[in-house]
Amino acid sequence: MTRSGETDADTPGDTDSGSADSAHTGDSADSAETATSADHAPHVCMLLPGAFPPDIRVRKEVTALRTAGYRVTVVASGPADRPKRETVAGASVVRLDRETRSGRAAWLASAGINLPTAIHPRWLVAVRRLHRRDPVDVLHVHDLPLGGTALLARRLFGTPVVLDLHENYPEAVTQWRRTTRGFRSSPLGWLKRRLFPRSRWQRLERRWVRRADHVLTVVPEARDHYLRDCGADPSRVTVVSNTVELAQFTPGGGRGEGSVRPTGTVDSGPDAASDVCTVSYVGGFGAHRGLDTAIRAVAALESGVELLLVGGGGGTTESELRALIAELGVGDRVTITGWVDFEEVPGYVAASDACLVPHARTPHTETTVPHKLFQYMATGKPVVVTDVAPLARIVDETESGLVVPAGDHDAMADAIRRLCGDAGLCGELGRNGRTAVEAEYNWDRDAKRLVAVYDEVCDRTSGSYEGEGLSVVGGER
Repeated sequence: MTRSGETDADTPGDTDSGSADSAHTGDSADSAETATSADHAPHVCMLLPGAFPPDIRVRKEVTALRTAGYRVTVVASGPADRPKRETVAGASVVRLDRETRSGRAAWLASAGINLPTAIHPRWLVAVRRLHRRDPVDVLHVHDLPLGGTALLARRLFGTPVVLDLHENYPEAVTQWRRTTRGFRSSPLGWLKRRLFPRSRWQRLERRWVRRADHVLTVVPEARDHYLRDCGADPSRVTVVSNTVELAQFTPGGGRGEGSVRPTGTVDSGPDAASDVCTVSYVGGFGAHRGLDTAIRAVAALESGVELLLVGGGGGTTESELRALIAELGVGDRVTITGWVDFEEVPGYVAASDACLVPHARTPHTETTVPHKLFQYMATGKPVVVTDVAPLARIVDETESGLVVPAGDHDAMADAIRRLCGDAGLCGELGRNGRTAVEAEYNWDRDAKRLVAVYDEVCDRTSGSYEGEGLSVVGGER
């Protein structure tokens, strides 16, 4: 199979920024464009159970594949305020209807079938419609929940499956469910917790990882897990990490060059200098993020150190964090900005003196790595991370920050105090981080690994998938 020399310029309506300008509108995957006979570029269909945009890993992968000459369609479930069909980052995006009465009914019916079978008919129908109009050469599945659906589609249409596992899903679900409510607030969620316990997710993970044509993961620790615990073929598991696009995050800012006001807005320039040492965290507020440890660390420090939490998400965890801030009396030194557009993130990082990844140690965090670590390093900021395996390995290897025991707020306070009191150390660690990102931990390198996987999958003799042992009932056999 050959790829065309197609580039992003060949597709109108590129909305990489996530703005609402769209090239097309429509109500379902049935409205997908029919490929012309002259276009022989392999067609990748990405299945994303979440929204696109703003998922930055999906956007980076789309851009890499488009640049390499692949055509990409993303079938996603949101956002609800975007057109049902548009072009984003050069990919044709199809969003499944969850807003109309018929769309909600179809979604609930599909979710009901998914509970006993692990197959989502709603997504299977979307793939079938797309495949009929513009044959799909590779199905790229983001995360585990749609793995069984994609493997059934492979059996029906002969389309190879790339399973892109952003995290250790069975362990991630365990963490997420610790903050979910009971039956009255979410009957379907309550039922899913009982029909999809951790043990079932682990069984599905083992089966689907072995059957996928290729598995992508984000750190070597996760690759080791799939080889050791799932019996994956080593030649078919590749690390494509959550590294950074160098042009988006450049060194600069910090004390004397910028400050973060209590409102969470960034000031920069000669009048923005401040004696306050600003330590920042960027990202979600899940319980496994360890933000309670960061807040307690700041409470243990003298005045002059402020913590900026760039992100949010509401829900139980944010409420608990706000209550902790009030309890410790540090409301004047800890600011929660709420969600900000990704385009604003580099400014917040640049205006900080040091940055945190305070993750708790769990089987989930031990097998993943957040984008934020590489964003901090690319901006030349010293980092304080916990002794979670991937974080500690990268920071120790690159000498880009300080590692403290997870959950130990006194140790974190000592590390923050050390950085805030030693500008020379901050500069040295920050430069080391930037050097490491330029040499190794950048998206250019990971994009090449991604494209190499696709070239190999498309060139491989696919053979027949008949009788591969996948049944609809239970999603496994």
